Amino acid sequence: MNYFYKICILFLLVSSSCFATHIKGGEIRADHISGQTYKISVLLYIDLSSSASDAQTDVSVCMGDQNVITAKRVAILQLPEKGVTVNTFEANYTYPSQGRFQISASINDRNSAINFPKGNESPLFLWTVISTELVNSTPVMPYLTFSAGVKQVFSIDLKPANTDGDSISVRLQKLSKGSPGTCKVRMIDSTYIYPNDVTTTGTFKINQAEKKLTWIAPEQVGSYLYAMVVYEWRDGINISESYREGTIDVSDKPGSTVEIPTYEYAENPGEIITAIPSLDSPEISILVEAYPVPTENFVTVKAYSKKQSVIRLQLIDMQGRVLDEIKSQTPQASIEEQFDLRKYPKGIYIIRAENDIESVSQKILR
Repeated sequence: MNYFYKICILFLLVSSSCFATHIKGGEIRADHISGQTYKISVLLYIDLSSSASDAQTDVSVCMGDQNVITAKRVAILQLPEKGVTVNTFEANYTYPSQGRFQISASINDRNSAINFPKGNESPLFLWTVISTELVNSTPVMPYLTFSAGVKQVFSIDLKPANTDGDSISVRLQKLSKGSPGTCKVRMIDSTYIYPNDVTTTGTFKINQAEKKLTWIAPEQVGSYLYAMVVYEWRDGINISESYREGTIDVSDKPGSTVEIPTYEYAENPGEIITAIPSLDSPEISILVEAYPVPTENFVTVKAYSKKQSVIRLQLIDMQGRVLDEIKSQTPQASIEEQFDLRKYPKGIYIIRAENDIESVSQKILR
């Protein structure tokens, strides 16, 4: 009998592992059909090594008007890169009125990564924002690629196949996470760091002219997560925003290598250490930036440290009292967080950032 139970337990463990998917990335597209009706497509990039690409057959999608629909899987496409498929889930939806809506989906089993170790504990949060006040479909971007070599240039094509004649811009962003609740609001996960922040070397940026995301160059073997937002513009007005997330798997690959360029912080390409503490300045080791100023509710705070350090952010009133504090869990070159000022009276406050060496401050107005 004991032997029988052991066999049953082993079977259950093997079965559960077979159905544990590993999501390498994804995105949401919205295609206009007619009137206020759209075809919603959720694309998930699946790691076939998990042996479970068949496990997920549908995705729940929040349409931004408090309604939730179910998108059914309609296709599985094997990508040129071995071991990766893109699974497409679709559903049609008609909005009851015109407006600007966030379409979103929260999906478990996201990949872990060197620059985001809690990956599979934190759901992948995909979102796209559309305006139904005009006829438009979100841009169709090339499928993502995943394989990179140590000290070799890695690039992803970002030339859209369909833009309705609109202009497109793309920027990097830290990974998104959803707020509490069923239909979540997109937020920034400040525990994430960019791929080139792991070694604080090289560049990881988007070339707008060439429409490419380029990493020059990975130095450490492992998987790295990244995200970008595709902005669509018509007559100078932003008409859609699409969040895309992917994984870069770095391995020792044959081929020529490149010289690693000077480090640039990914959010501000072209500025060494993001015009934050100059590499040549012994006096300044940390800078802080807070916006918007003034604000009615939340203030976003970014701090940049010349050397990786545990960074502490504080919200302080004019009497010197610390009202709120946030600290990075590990040494980092940068941190981005939000303070909620809605519970405090209108007035002047101080944002202070400090690393292991010194502190800097900025006044804000609520």
